[in-house]
Amino acid sequence: MSIHIERTGGPSDLPAAFAHFVVHHLHGLSLDDNKDEEAKRGKFPDFACYRDLVLIEMKHLETEQNERINETYKGRVPADEVPFFYGKRRLDLNQFSNGREIASAIVSKLARTLETHLSKANDQFEGYRRRNPRKNSVSICLLLNSKIDEFSPDVVIYAVQQKLRQPSPQGVRFPDIDAVLYISEKHAQKLPDGRIAFAIAHIVCAPAIEQYWKIAIVDRILQRWSEFRTGGAAVSGRPDGFASVVDVSPQMPPHEAWKLAYRRNPHLRPLTNRQLMVHFHHCVGFSALLSHGSWTMPSQEEHLGYVRSFGDAIEEINHRGIDLRQFTPEGLTPQERATGSPPSSRPGTRVRR
Repeated sequence: MSIHIERTGGPSDLPAAFAHFVVHHLHGLSLDDNKDEEAKRGKFPDFACYRDLVLIEMKHLETEQNERINETYKGRVPADEVPFFYGKRRLDLNQFSNGREIASAIVSKLARTLETHLSKANDQFEGYRRRNPRKNSVSICLLLNSKIDEFSPDVVIYAVQQKLRQPSPQGVRFPDIDAVLYISEKHAQKLPDGRIAFAIAHIVCAPAIEQYWKIAIVDRILQRWSEFRTGGAAVSGRPDGFASVVDVSPQMPPHEAWKLAYRRNPHLRPLTNRQLMVHFHHCVGFSALLSHGSWTMPSQEEHLGYVRSFGDAIEEINHRGIDLRQFTPEGLTPQERATGSPPSSRPGTRVRR
């Protein structure tokens, strides 16, 4: 069951928060503070912790992915299966005959972004360790996500694991990375005790699989981050059980405010699909009458009420993933065509003749 989680004030500055955490809680040194000198010597990661035992390279996922995903989706959906709808919706790829192919293409495109980050981090670790050799060390590539919906925990975990499994001339891909950590404050889930939990995950890479002390260090860092950020220890959860956090702006245009209000209170959710179809056509019918009939123009408040009711119906239709071609007016019975009360979300509204 989906949940609705909001935040105000916009995405948090995760890179700044993690940098503070490393310096003050992991005895870390920011190598960027001396980047001019370090750059002269070669590539280097962001942080060295515990007297150079642990190296951390931080990558922030901040480039929007909507256009890339839409391009991939539109180029692969069969022409006779393209859905018809208004507004925006999450598409269930299982409805398409080649749904697996589309999903694989989308994940592959997202994975290429992650692969680029992993490749750069690997080079940074390799360059630094070549200049600063140490018998025992742990190198961690950290992926931070504060605002990109598409990089959900299950997608990131799957994509990183797929890239790690790909063959390489060196035998192991990214041989200088011991673990990949993923922290998202764009995705959260509700715990059984009612608390809201953000996503944190780690993928152990080949160099650390047989060195349990490295895994223990990675786990310790994750637990300390959880305590620093939330005040409590990290708990286990399903990677596919997270919902996207909705960012609420202090100033929103009316149509965006109405969408948010409907998500908070989806009052049409109890309707059957048949009842929703009738309600939708009542909304369309009243809009047509007001636009083309010989009616006295409604007040601005009444007009906005009709517009909002239509928007609520579209939100519910999109939530259910219904193709609007299933809601043709020819499917209505004479009784369903009969005009009832105006479908306004504001009580007491009536059409004036």
